[in-house]
Amino acid sequence: MSYDDFWFIDTRVQTRNLRRWLIWFILLFAFVTVGSIIAVKSMYKDIPGEEINKGNLSITISEAKATNVNGYVRGEVKNESKTEIEGGYLCFLLCDKNNEVKGIEYIEINRLAAEQAKTYELKFKRDNITRFYVMILDEKL
Repeated sequence: MSYDDFWFIDTRVQTRNLRRWLIWFILLFAFVTVGSIIAVKSMYKDIPGEEINKGNLSITISEAKATNVNGYVRGEVKNESKTEIEGGYLCFLLCDKNNEVKGIEYIEINRLAAEQAKTYELKFKRDNITRFYVMILDEKL
């Protein structure tokens, strides 16, 4: 047996093998990552929402999506009055296909200057949400 018969001693072959395995690992990692992102994004479906505006505050919904186990709602709340508004909550009623309330979530509105808009994002973990209502409350229910 010669010195060159041991693959772990021959640094040229070992380096070449390690490079190959590293390239294969990087390719596999990239493939799995991209595939996972595409699979998760395709599971989200649009859900309809309804804004219940109160007084000088207006609510808009820019995007609302849900899977069978979680979801998110993005939008904007705007103070349309000439005075500053302090306090209050955005209240989200999360409903299933029978319009039965499955959960209530809140986002606190700290302070809104006159004619100021603030974006919001609600992430929720509720099963089978197919519809939601959002309204402004002075205090939590």
